[in-house]
Amino acid sequence: MAENAAFLEFQNVTMEFPGVKALSDVSFGIEKNEIHALMGANGAGKSTLIKILARIYMQTSGDIFINGESISKATAQNIRDYGIDFIFQELELVPNFTVAQNIMIGNEPRKGGLVDWKAMKSEAQKALDDFMPGVIDASVPVNQLSVAKQQIVSIVRAIHRNPKILVLDEPTSRLSTTETEALFAAIRKLKEKQDLTIIYISHRLEELFQICDRVTILRDGKYTGTWTLADISKEDVVYHMVGQVKKNEGHALLDEKIANQQPALEVEHLKVEGVIEDISFKVRPGEILALAGAVGAKKTETFEAIMGIIPNAEGTIRKDGQQIKLKGAADAKKKGICLVPEDRRRDGVVVDFTVRENTTYAFLRNFVSKLGLIRKQYEKVKVKELNERLLVKTPSTETYVKNLSGGNIQKVVVAKWLTGDSDVYFFDEPTVGIDVKGKSEIYDIIRELAAQGKAVVVASSEMDEVISISDNIVVLYNGKVVGNLVSSEARHEEIVYLTMGGSSHNE
Repeated sequence: MAENAAFLEFQNVTMEFPGVKALSDVSFGIEKNEIHALMGANGAGKSTLIKILARIYMQTSGDIFINGESISKATAQNIRDYGIDFIFQELELVPNFTVAQNIMIGNEPRKGGLVDWKAMKSEAQKALDDFMPGVIDASVPVNQLSVAKQQIVSIVRAIHRNPKILVLDEPTSRLSTTETEALFAAIRKLKEKQDLTIIYISHRLEELFQICDRVTILRDGKYTGTWTLADISKEDVVYHMVGQVKKNEGHALLDEKIANQQPALEVEHLKVEGVIEDISFKVRPGEILALAGAVGAKKTETFEAIMGIIPNAEGTIRKDGQQIKLKGAADAKKKGICLVPEDRRRDGVVVDFTVRENTTYAFLRNFVSKLGLIRKQYEKVKVKELNERLLVKTPSTETYVKNLSGGNIQKVVVAKWLTGDSDVYFFDEPTVGIDVKGKSEIYDIIRELAAQGKAVVVASSEMDEVISISDNIVVLYNGKVVGNLVSSEARHEEIVYLTMGGSSHNE
């Protein structure tokens, strides 16, 4: 450690996975009692760096120091002993426990060797009311709370542990404006009352300038620089995140014949109270439309509201010119609209079914004889044809899906819909967790669907993906449309700027 080093110091941190260098020689410092933003586009290395700090990963080389002490001997089990706490995007709460139990877990007050339940509830309620008075009852089971309130419980629990360093990973993605303001007020109060250093990760530019003192930016696994927020503009933050201007040079304009067709799907002023503010778009047969947005943009919720999975949506939805109101995924399937979900293992397949069973169960009627019996030979032939067409790597059609890679599971989900007669395809983050070759193969499938005259909507937070795969782009931010772009003319940094809450230069 050098003299006058920062309170938290990353020194030459490198992380290599097989075939991938996620971080390369990253060095920077964070001062005591500051709120320090960590920024970067998807794949920049932010999550990897935080997982190293949490000791979920052990870096390939380099070290991390807290107040001059290396954390090289720390583990994921004892990292909080070093005064570090984390609030990740995936909430780590016990659903059947009360709010009080979740806040006090591991630190329960005791009386005569037994848990003092009254004291626990009282202490937890005080912690909640200090953060946001009268909003959450500490005696309620966590699984009865909204996702936003569960996020508040996670934040209060972390604050109650009195850490020296608190890492907040997209903490406002589930919060309303009022709840976000309460979080910021609590952070400022904590900063004044105690020595608390905060690492703040967010895709929302206005939050960065509202709450943070300095920002460090990573790009492609490398350290780009650290700036005081007073010395850098929003546009410059985005520029340092994406590097040189990227343009979709190789993408042709949408074919005139396609552009003049009646839309396969039109969405006008879609709204869901407290979730979606105002979203409109249209997609034609043969077109690939991208819904671009960062975490919390409500891309998934948009698909679910259209399909009726989220109830009480307002607005107008037309399929082939006819107004429709869908009542759920089954109803959407009947109308020829299908969703390839982001969490493909949980929502896209039945992991204990075989490749064959997962491919055919959505449209099993197509494989049943007049006598009501499944035509197994025809089923096997059809599934094998689809596997070959989509390049599904599986030992056999009878292999259990749980044994396949993420990319191959994604292809099985697509194959499932190809056995039916869908003509509008929603892809939600279609390549998340998939390697480069797998991504290319998924893109080929999407392009083939469009070439067959299908209307395709791809929701993605990967800006390179958005530009390369689509004909047109609708940019979402916090449940509303903030930009409409033609992919062949779109600039990479412009899309990133809009997804982070920057104003359109056309306004």
